[in-house]
Amino acid sequence: MQDNEQGDRLAARHTVLLHARCRKSSWHVFPVELGDISQGGCSIVGSSSAFVPGERLRLNVAHLKPIEAQVRWLSDEKVGLEFVDALSGRLIEDLGKLYGVTIE
Repeated sequence: MQDNEQGDRLAARHTVLLHARCRKSSWHVFPVELGDISQGGCSIVGSSSAFVPGERLRLNVAHLKPIEAQVRWLSDEKVGLEFVDALSGRLIEDLGKLYGVTIE
């Protein structure tokens, strides 16, 4: 994900609660849950043990065609992904409206 000179993200992240399918190979497909999404990437919440920094994978999210992504970072219970091709801002806003979680 690219940052500007102040270290801020160039695309706003939207907090979501969204189920997806992660495909690491033709035989290794498993469910994941997205915690946030932006034009350039997303985070997977839950165990990060199935992921390795730098590996490429595909996400099947909602009604979208498969999204190619690369693992950028790991923490104990989160995985940061960067999309190979950025998603449109309108698509991200629509996903945020349909699956967004209100933070109070």
